[in-house]
Amino acid sequence: MGAILILASSGPAVGGKAKPTNKSKTVQFKLPIWLGGPGEGVEASLLASDLKVTVGKSPVTVSALKGPESPALLFVAFDTVGDIANINQARKTVVEEVNTLSSQFWTGLISAQEQMQVFQEPTADRSLLQQKIEELTQIGKAGLLESIQSIADLATGVLMNSGVRVAVIFVTDSDIGNYRADYLNPPVNASDSRDLSRRFAGRALQEKISRMAGLMARTQVPVFIVHIDPGLDPLNRSYHNGLKQLAEGTGGQCLLSKTSGDIPLNIHEAFQWAKTFYLAEFSMESEKSGYLRIQIAPLVAAAGNALVPRLIHPAKLFVP
Repeated sequence: MGAILILASSGPAVGGKAKPTNKSKTVQFKLPIWLGGPGEGVEASLLASDLKVTVGKSPVTVSALKGPESPALLFVAFDTVGDIANINQARKTVVEEVNTLSSQFWTGLISAQEQMQVFQEPTADRSLLQQKIEELTQIGKAGLLESIQSIADLATGVLMNSGVRVAVIFVTDSDIGNYRADYLNPPVNASDSRDLSRRFAGRALQEKISRMAGLMARTQVPVFIVHIDPGLDPLNRSYHNGLKQLAEGTGGQCLLSKTSGDIPLNIHEAFQWAKTFYLAEFSMESEKSGYLRIQIAPLVAAAGNALVPRLIHPAKLFVP
């Protein structure tokens, strides 16, 4: 995650041995920021000099800021194995949205059924993307929980080694009961009637989401999840809350389609989020690893540049 510079300082010898040296590292970050939500009609522009950024208790300086008009790479991942009518509606809408992207956008296609597979390398060829989307299969088990971290890591790697903005849109109809792994509440000890896992529905799922949330918070790419066929039972509602936690940890959103009519609206909204973010670049010195809260506020706006006070961004950063 960025270049790591090890700065060592020598200390006086004690008992013939040198003291351990203090090590500090310079860590690079690329953070997505929105000027309000895409439906708020914000027309102001944002400059690096407009931002006051604090990580933990330390102020940092934004060295570069890429705007929504800058080149971008968008990964679209499909995890769809259910109702064919909903799947066809989702595919049709994704094709329409991709066709409206400006020439600054390249799009890659990923199949996320059970495991991650890059189905089409990023390309600006819209007709090729449409062909590949239509060739996707919908046979198998749900795969979002098994593939989202790999996809986020792939996208973050591309981001940190390129000069473009990067985002991920995940289209899924996953049901928590349709995974190969059993997240419904398997007892730890099937022969023990007092096993507490029997008493707390969804405990296995909650533990899975908790582990994943910590890892996803290390992602520097916003991830948007559009669920096109969410189940309404308590375990699936818990699952949806978990998906929301995973997406928002990256600065992204989770959009649930309550009816088939919501599918095109939610996919459109996800594309709007993915198109309209700024990318702030900065670095910081740190001697410790862990999560730090980040605060970003606009400075007093210049004349004619009336910034809205609401800036949307991830709540914390991970220092490796």
